[in-house]
Amino acid sequence: MGSSTGWSRGRDRVWPVRCGVRRLSEVDATWRFKEFESEVEAIGKVVHPNIVRLRAYYYADDEKLLITDFIRNGSLYTTLHGGPSNSSAPLPWAARLKIVQGTARGLMFIHEYSPRKYVHGSVKSTKILLNEDLQPYISGFGLARLILGSSKFTSSASRKQNSSQSNISSCFTVSTPSTIYLAPEARISGSKFTQKCDVYSFGIVLMEILTGKLPDEGPENGGKGLESLVRKTFREERPLSEIIDPALLQEVYAKKQVVEAFHIALNCTELDPELRPKMKTVSDSLDRIKLQL
Repeated sequence: MGSSTGWSRGRDRVWPVRCGVRRLSEVDATWRFKEFESEVEAIGKVVHPNIVRLRAYYYADDEKLLITDFIRNGSLYTTLHGGPSNSSAPLPWAARLKIVQGTARGLMFIHEYSPRKYVHGSVKSTKILLNEDLQPYISGFGLARLILGSSKFTSSASRKQNSSQSNISSCFTVSTPSTIYLAPEARISGSKFTQKCDVYSFGIVLMEILTGKLPDEGPENGGKGLESLVRKTFREERPLSEIIDPALLQEVYAKKQVVEAFHIALNCTELDPELRPKMKTVSDSLDRIKLQL
């Protein structure tokens, strides 16, 4: 993903516009122009304040580009964990809650209100971009489908594994995405990726925001994945200070809200996908936390 400066024309003047450009070098080679055009135009119709908007595209046999809005403040990953150009102070609790609320609303829109009830397929902190006001924007929406090809996707009513599931979801066969944020059932070769997989990934991002830790199994987490570390802490009723981002410890007033957010994250990352809430439920729960501040 890079940025470029294009030109926007008004009635009587022309001015430069900065935009994001994504080269689809890994796009499925079986796409024909009409199929690609139809898919990209459908993605472009998904418009929400917390989703990076697709503005245009370029198609050629040897080159395919997506042009999106440019979000200038970098990713949530860089804000949390640092980077070459990041020297900002740790995020206060109110800012973190704002970010997860906006991200939840964007995912809820993708799942519930987009024309095809889409699945994002790659929710992670690097795909959540922030503007100067820390408003979150979900990027990468539609990329998994374009990369894997339409033959890897189906849109159908989800089969009931128990009586609790009757929602409609779009699914696709998992290829080789990063497994850090990936739901356990989606790590099995040939498995289907559903909206409940997005919910799991969101739960990992929420834990990442609450702890300030990388979600991998590195030495920082005692060799455990972040989900296992958080779940073990709550199961053994250990002090919250063992896992919470130290930057939040001084915000005593927010302790109850932080604990409730951890419980939401644990619900999102249940091993059984049927036990995970829908993103609408997650979004509503986060909004209720906000009202308590």
